[in-house]
Amino acid sequence: MSLALLSACGTVDARLQAAGKQTGLLEAEKSLPDYPHDCRKQERSGVRTGEPLDVALLRTDRALHRANARVLRCAGWYDEISAGFAGGRS
Repeated sequence: MSLALLSACGTVDARLQAAGKQTGLLEAEKSLPDYPHDCRKQERSGVRTGEPLDVALLRTDRALHRANARVLRCAGWYDEISAGFAGGRS
């Protein structure tokens, strides 16, 4: 009787290992999409030598606004991608 019980455990272990291997293979097949090109872009203020300070401040403020908007877009993209990967793991 105990031999029958031990052999049943061996079968369960083999099935668990096979399931774990299959899960690992499926996870390995997942790949991230290409990172949006826009997310790698850097901003420049465009301030020129000799420009009045108020113009320089406006240019710098616009560049900062563009950079912050990009950070929000890229963070939203990443959050959406990571949520998709987390959802696929259940």
